[in-house]
Amino acid sequence: MNYVLFILVIAGLVVIYTLMLTPQITPPSSLSSQTPPGHPEFVGVDSKYVCVLCNNVLQDAVQTQCGHRLCQPCVDTYLQDGQPRPCPYQEEFCEMLQADQILRDASARREIRQLPVYCSNKSRGCQKTLKWKELEKHLTECWFEPLPCPYKDWGCQEPVLRGSLTDHRQTCQYTPVNCQFCGEQVPKLSLETHKNETCNKIPIPCPFGCGIDPVPRNEMSTHQESCPKRPVVCKFASVGCTFQGPAEELELHERQNTEEHIQQATLKMADVDLYRIDIRKEVQELSVHRQDARQKVNDIKKEIQDIKNMLDDVRRQDRKRKIDMVDLTERIIRVEKQLEEVSKPEVQQRMTSDLNIARENVRKLKDRLDRLIAAEESGGGATAVGTVEIPDPFADLQQQTRQLGLQEARLSELDIRFQILETLNYEGVLIWKITNYRRRKQDAVSGTAVSIYSSPFFTSRYGYKMCSRAYLNGDGMGKGTHFSIFFVVMQGEYDALLSWPFRQKVTFMILDQNGNRRHLSDSFRPDPDSSSFKRPLAEMNIASGCPLFVSHSILESSDNYIKDDCLFVKVMVDTTGLNPI
Repeated sequence: MNYVLFILVIAGLVVIYTLMLTPQITPPSSLSSQTPPGHPEFVGVDSKYVCVLCNNVLQDAVQTQCGHRLCQPCVDTYLQDGQPRPCPYQEEFCEMLQADQILRDASARREIRQLPVYCSNKSRGCQKTLKWKELEKHLTECWFEPLPCPYKDWGCQEPVLRGSLTDHRQTCQYTPVNCQFCGEQVPKLSLETHKNETCNKIPIPCPFGCGIDPVPRNEMSTHQESCPKRPVVCKFASVGCTFQGPAEELELHERQNTEEHIQQATLKMADVDLYRIDIRKEVQELSVHRQDARQKVNDIKKEIQDIKNMLDDVRRQDRKRKIDMVDLTERIIRVEKQLEEVSKPEVQQRMTSDLNIARENVRKLKDRLDRLIAAEESGGGATAVGTVEIPDPFADLQQQTRQLGLQEARLSELDIRFQILETLNYEGVLIWKITNYRRRKQDAVSGTAVSIYSSPFFTSRYGYKMCSRAYLNGDGMGKGTHFSIFFVVMQGEYDALLSWPFRQKVTFMILDQNGNRRHLSDSFRPDPDSSSFKRPLAEMNIASGCPLFVSHSILESSDNYIKDDCLFVKVMVDTTGLNPI
């Protein structure tokens, strides 16, 4: 038993001795492995300590799998998307970089901390060079380090070098000093101003010169109320007397200047009378103006009533025009149906057969007429044919001519309708060709037709119905000098299904016809509060747009926009955000 215990003791001593001989490795602290702060000027830097990504000395150096060194912040940015990327050195044996394969380069970090640098205050006179890791401590002792003035809170904003701080304290104009009268601390620079303006304890003489000893400034107002030299204003000051002096002199002044005071009062009363006369005259003028205004108001009311009557007439005409349009539409439909009937093969065959029969009848009548004429000339067959009833071929020809005329009129109506249908657009775009520009502009100048309307267009098949209105000689502020163009919201069949007010952006363009695409354009967004963009209650709303769209001098100076007496206007409505019905 003792032998076993002895063996255990010997083994324990051997283990303890072995541990004592084993060197202890202390991991480097975080401070020793980090790059010092700042960007100092280096005495000389080997290229192996420069990052190829930022071209600066390595900050917290790391090493790639292929042995290259980079900054830790640069690598984080370079691999921020988490995907492998090629090594920025791009050498033959470089590998793809991955974040989990980048290693801290403790050796490079220690070497970089040892690099020689200049003091940051080199430009201020410090010529010392030292290791980068020692720079931060050196700056806390450097005599050339700029520091704020100790009296910064008192107003001094001048930076002071650490070595000059003692001298600056003695000469700084913002050094706080105590006022000898009130004891308040103020900057040395402001002491005199404090004494002359704000110090309440400094003795000051009476401003009225009464001769009393100086009293503190905060007590002077009390003295002034009872000062015998306090100036008093004459009671005739309201009529023009300018006297101001001590009370003891006021009584003497009033006795000696009684006559002058009476004259001043008389003049004042005369001025008051003149002022009263002027006021009466102005009141009379205002009465005349009021009568004129009443007359103008009555005239305006009469004009408004006339306009209302005109509007009623226009509405009646508009209703009549709508009825006419309905009748015309019905006629067009009937003509279309007739054309459909005519275009059927069996009808075509029947018409061809009828035409051939009519031609044969005309030929027979012509032969009979020729025989009759020949018999009449010979005198031998008049009695034989005198009782024969001969149809009048000219009456048939006139009947056929009338029918052809009716067909041509119906075809013209259909052509007009087809033209309107061809120009309709359901995508919010209008291309408007204005022909005979010069004649139409002359009509606008003479007042025959001051404006013209385009055909309607739509934002979609069941969307907003719109048109454009142009004033070739201008309207409003642009009358006589500009081409004015406006946007009109019309009453449509599907308005009940749409969102109101109208809010879509509108763009006007006059197209360049020379292929240079130098179009003239302007745009606006509708005002939701304007009646022009609310749901139409009549055929169309009030037009809204650009009275100063383009001047005549620009529009007519070349053939870019008016060519062959034609002008092309494009109106685009932004349909973004419109939900289809």
